[in-house]
Amino acid sequence: MIPDADAPEANAPETEASEEIPMKGKVLIVGGGAMGTCIAMQVASRYDPLEEPVILIERDQLGSGSSGRAGAIVHQTYSERALAGMARDAVRLYHHIQSSTGRSLGLRRTGVLGIVSGSDKEGVAKLDHDLEMQTAIGIKARRVNADEIRKLAPGIEVNDNTVGRFEAEGGYIDPAKAISTFSVLARARGATTRLGVKDLEIEVVDGKVRGAHTASGFFETPNVVLATGSWTASILGKLGVELPLSVVRTEELCLQMPEATQAEEYDDSLEGTSSELETRFRPDPLELVPVPHPVILDLSRGLHAHCEPHTGQTRIGRLGIDAFQGVTDLKNLPKVASEEFQTWARNTLCDRLPMYKDMPVMGSVAHYTAVTKDNRPIVGRVKGIEGLYMVVGFSGSDFHLAPSIGEGMAQMISGEPVTAFDPDFFSAERFAD
Repeated sequence: MIPDADAPEANAPETEASEEIPMKGKVLIVGGGAMGTCIAMQVASRYDPLEEPVILIERDQLGSGSSGRAGAIVHQTYSERALAGMARDAVRLYHHIQSSTGRSLGLRRTGVLGIVSGSDKEGVAKLDHDLEMQTAIGIKARRVNADEIRKLAPGIEVNDNTVGRFEAEGGYIDPAKAISTFSVLARARGATTRLGVKDLEIEVVDGKVRGAHTASGFFETPNVVLATGSWTASILGKLGVELPLSVVRTEELCLQMPEATQAEEYDDSLEGTSSELETRFRPDPLELVPVPHPVILDLSRGLHAHCEPHTGQTRIGRLGIDAFQGVTDLKNLPKVASEEFQTWARNTLCDRLPMYKDMPVMGSVAHYTAVTKDNRPIVGRVKGIEGLYMVVGFSGSDFHLAPSIGEGMAQMISGEPVTAFDPDFFSAERFAD
């Protein structure tokens, strides 16, 4: 019998792994971020928790890595059809989880507004081309002109020739709450979680995975999934596997969120409500708190900004990965943004949204994410090692793609046809030449 997620033993906080705990399992998932917990949630539904256990291990706490500190914008603006379809499916799943499980992801559907200067002919043509593809695969988005942009984001400074793309279903989720929900659902389906498991070493015998040695003991399993983000290259390097992966530093500035000015009805009694309030089978209070503007993707200036009513702040960052600094030493990395970035972020945002000129700084965040040469993730089997799988190189798109990656990895490991994503699209074999 699979334990109910509300049972105390299933819903209790995970405890740190004690020393020398030998465990056997069908699948071992390494990494407790968005990818790892989503994979555990999907894989666990395919195996008997007693006969073929699914185990997730994390060296720290769930969500302690980059995905747990991410802004977690939810949008479907990808130019590649394969990625846009996966982002579409993620939005649908996130909207469905509340009604199907009664558990909140901290989802706030503020809408997502992408804008391009009319003088950027190439940018406008790309927006129109992408929008045609996105609507063809069922994504609900529309083209908007400058007047509509000003209505959607009161106070925004745009020229009359500015064009945009608006999707009402998009917004952001609370990464910590989302990861917690994924892990609760994974445990409800029979998965086991072990935290504080450090010093991972994969054991391979005759070209097949035998398990993983850790400071907490040996985990014997024929299948290991590495959802280890920036550490993946070093783990695989010990096995003689080289991949075209690098790590970059991404940054975000946090300013105080201005008060909303648009007419938006909400319940005054919810002001000041803690984001930790249990919302099981009830509307999430955050859905009713007004924000001053939708998520902004300023495609011409390379900036994104979104409001977080649960923290009372607005996060600002760069679009894309190309402008970010490469990282070689993964130890003792600073977790705050540089002064140079903070100055750029504030000036660029205030030029677009003057309402932020007097808003105080609430802090800053630095993330570290693994990227590939073509900015496309690597997902699937590790060549030459049977039973070893990797999911890496998402360039900050963890929450957009995690549901499809989780489902597809479950299909792959269990020997089913992979339909949740295109295995060839993400295969490391594309770098063979």
